[in-house]
Amino acid sequence: MALPAPRSNLVSAVSLVERFANYAALGWLFLLWPSVDAYLRGQVRGLQGAVLAMALTVYIVIYAWHCLVGHRLRRRLIPVATVASLTILAVALDHLAGQAANNNFLIPLLVAGFALPTSHALVAFVVVAATMIAEGIMLAKLPTAQLILQLVLTLPSVVLFGGGAIGLRFLLATLAELRAARAEVAQHAADRERSRIARDLHDLLGHNLSLITLKGELATRLLPEGAHGVDEVRDMLGLSREALQQVRDAVSGYRQPTLATELMAARVALRAAGIELEVQQDVGALDRETEAVLGWAIREGCTNVIRHSGAKHCRIHLTRKPGQLQIEVANDGWRVPQAPAGNGLRGLEERLSALGGTLDASALPSAGFRLVATVPPQSRLEVNPVDAEVAR
Repeated sequence: MALPAPRSNLVSAVSLVERFANYAALGWLFLLWPSVDAYLRGQVRGLQGAVLAMALTVYIVIYAWHCLVGHRLRRRLIPVATVASLTILAVALDHLAGQAANNNFLIPLLVAGFALPTSHALVAFVVVAATMIAEGIMLAKLPTAQLILQLVLTLPSVVLFGGGAIGLRFLLATLAELRAARAEVAQHAADRERSRIARDLHDLLGHNLSLITLKGELATRLLPEGAHGVDEVRDMLGLSREALQQVRDAVSGYRQPTLATELMAARVALRAAGIELEVQQDVGALDRETEAVLGWAIREGCTNVIRHSGAKHCRIHLTRKPGQLQIEVANDGWRVPQAPAGNGLRGLEERLSALGGTLDASALPSAGFRLVATVPPQSRLEVNPVDAEVAR
């Protein structure tokens, strides 16, 4: 029974690494020690020393900004600009310090390995390595044999730091996918358990309460008006009806759709129809009513995509914006004129209106169709560990 502990410890360790990895990456700044040492020893003085200190400061600021802020900005030019600027500053540090220090180029290799796509990262490795070799030839004051040896050792440095960064990036991405898959499996297990409980409530408790209600109704008909115990039987009949209604409400609540189950069903259905699906989900944990109506929106939107669009690609984006939650289901199928809403869309609009939300279904300008449902953010309820794991 102690077997789950290592897995839990692994998940905790991965979460800890992901939380503090950006700060730990700042530790690679120790690679700048050759330039710092040259400045502290007074080997570079006067204006040249001031420029060296300024270049070091800019280098540190750019790298620290990328570790703490820049890597979160989803813009393609940011990592490219970071690698380029750090490489240029590394060249400047070499010339200002008057020595060829490969250490200054290792941090751009790390940034390229972590932040750039693999093909772009390989191009960056070649450019940085060529720059390192050129700097070594121009600045190294070594005998020819030692110079050749130092240049040959440049390749292992590039492979070690650049390749290691790419490998570590893939490892962290794989661990994140495994954790998401584990959370999804746990969510499906919870959904199956909810369905089982709902079925048992309906089949067992609901059946017995229905019999009690029928017996109570029969007793009130058989007993003469004003007989002893008639009021108690009627009270019992009212309580049984109330309990039966509560059981039905509970069963309906357990059988409400969830985001996890609807997204999985949409993925399976669209794949079977030959439609590529793109999902972006960052709304976190939701209360039962809000999650249910968003699940209905996914179901209705994907049903329309499969039946009426002729699309090759579909995207589902769930986002949390100031004052509202929004789900968008869009496809690149036929451009159709605006038609009266069918029963499915009318029913979905009624569900959204009950929560103060809105529905917008319209054709896209070029091709395709888009369904956008918005609801106000409800008060977050206390979620169980499974829901918390899914939200992460």
